[in-house]
Order: sequence, then C-alpha cells, then structure tokens
Amino acid sequence: MSINSKRRRDLKKAKRRPASGGGGGSGPQPQAIYQLNSFRKAYIKSWGINSEGHLAQGHYTWMAERVKGFPRTLEIGCGVGYSTLALLQQGHTVVCVEENPQCIAATRKRLADAGFCVEVISRETPVSLDENAYRLIYSEIAEAPEADCVLIEGDALNDPALEAWLERQPTFDAIACWLLGTHDARGHNAAVDLALMPTAYEHRIFVQNRVYEIADRILRSGGVLSVIDRAQTPTTQDMVDKILQHHREQASVTSLVVQPVEHTPHVESEQQGAMRMMTTQPLSAAMASTPDDPPMMSLRSTTSVKP
Repeated sequence: MSINSKRRRDLKKAKRRPASGGGGGSGPQPQAIYQLNSFRKAYIKSWGINSEGHLAQGHYTWMAERVKGFPRTLEIGCGVGYSTLALLQQGHTVVCVEENPQCIAATRKRLADAGFCVEVISRETPVSLDENAYRLIYSEIAEAPEADCVLIEGDALNDPALEAWLERQPTFDAIACWLLGTHDARGHNAAVDLALMPTAYEHRIFVQNRVYEIADRILRSGGVLSVIDRAQTPTTQDMVDKILQHHREQASVTSLVVQPVEHTPHVESEQQGAMRMMTTQPLSAAMASTPDDPPMMSLRSTTSVKP
C-alpha cells in the first residue's frame, strides 16, 4: 500500500471542501487537510477490522507478555486501543505517542470504558502547503498529568519537541513498537521523504530506526525495546539469522543488544474492508512461495536490551 497514494490524489482537482471530522473550524477546509482527515478515518476503520482478528487470536495478550515485568512503558502507536488495554490490564502505566487523532479518540474511549484513567495531550496543528501536501506542527509539551495512560499527539519519525520531553522524563522500563502502520495521506506530509520512504514498508523501517535511537536515550539500564511485526514464520536457521542481522543493523548505532527471535502464529483477516498487510522484510529468494503454497505467517517479536 503506497503512502504516497498518487492514484487517489490524482483523481481530484484542487478545490476547497467544507470542514468535516477534524482539522478545526467551521469554514472551508483546504484540500490537503480534508484528504488527511479522510485517510485517517479510513485507516482506523480498516485497522479496526484487522484488530478484531488479532484480538481473537490472542495476539494482544501475547504481545503484552513480551514486556511483562517492565511496568513503565512507552508505546509507539495505539491503533484502536487493544494493545494499550492489554498493557494496562497487565499492570503497566503507559505513555503512548500516536500521529492519528482518530486512533487516540478510539483508544481513549476503549480504555475509559474499561475503567482506566486516561489523559490526552493534543498538540497538532495541520497546515496546508498546497493542494496535496501538508505539515503537522506540534506544540511543546508541558508536564504530563497523572494517569494510567497518557495519549500524546506526536510523530515518532520527526518530532524534536516530543523527543526532548521524553528525555526529561524518568527513564522508561520498556518501549513497545508493535504492528506499525500508517494511513494513505502519510506520504503527503512534508516530514516524510518519499525518495527514501515510497511505501509503507520503508516508512515502517525508518520509524523503527528512529525508535531504536530514542530507546537508547530514554530506557533505563536493563530496559527493553520490543519490536513486533507481521511476517513470514522463520522455519529455518537461515531465516532466523537474517532476522537477527536486520535488527542488529537497526541497533548498530545504539548500545542495545538484540535478543533471540520469538514468534506466534498469525492468520491474516479475510474480512471485507480489512487491510492487506505488507510484511516488514520482503521475502528473499530463500523465503519465496507460490500462490499454491503460501507462506505461514506469524507475529515476530525481537527484543533488545539496554545495557
């Protein structure tokens, strides 16, 4: 799925739309901001379907167990809130950074309905640059309120004010970077270099790279970074070695030490409207499959430890 979404944007000529579902104000809304809000809504609708599949397969409980015993947790992205809820139910306190306000709203409701104290820090001001491009301006962050979970509007890829705030906080026990995804307007953000990140695959890698670097600065000694992706099940030692090499390269500019790979079976949702997933690592020749012999899929977990 392309984050540039040229197919859709080229179908429309530049024009102004009435405000709808975010972006602020009751007057006319620039096309770029209208498109951003529309794609954000479409993302959460589709991801909500996939999330139900992950929930039914017990994935959120399995993911939370990867950071059990590490109570103060930074989560990168919250989706519709199932992963955050699993962390809270396991006894964690959570600070979550999420770019999509639609995801924040859904997560806030889910957590509050479950009886948890939730606070939201709204920081985003979207600015239209032309008919398609936009920039997100994030305000500085004051001290966060006390809560079971603090949901912060922000961008793990490029948000200096967020990173500065995180570095002023008490160190974290864990960082959860799980099942990263993004909406189709993401490539219209001026912060995203499409020459480097033409698709969701490259975007995911660049975000993970940044999270590795952040983790090195804000984790306590002995703290962990948990990265979980949808991917082909590693059935041979060669596949495992390639996965470890991939994560060691991501961690190579940090002090983090990559641990052995874990995985659990995953069946992609076939429900109408569900997202079709792009795995984090393209299949190599050794991992190739055919339509008559599709690969087994898993959630694949790699944990790295801060010395």
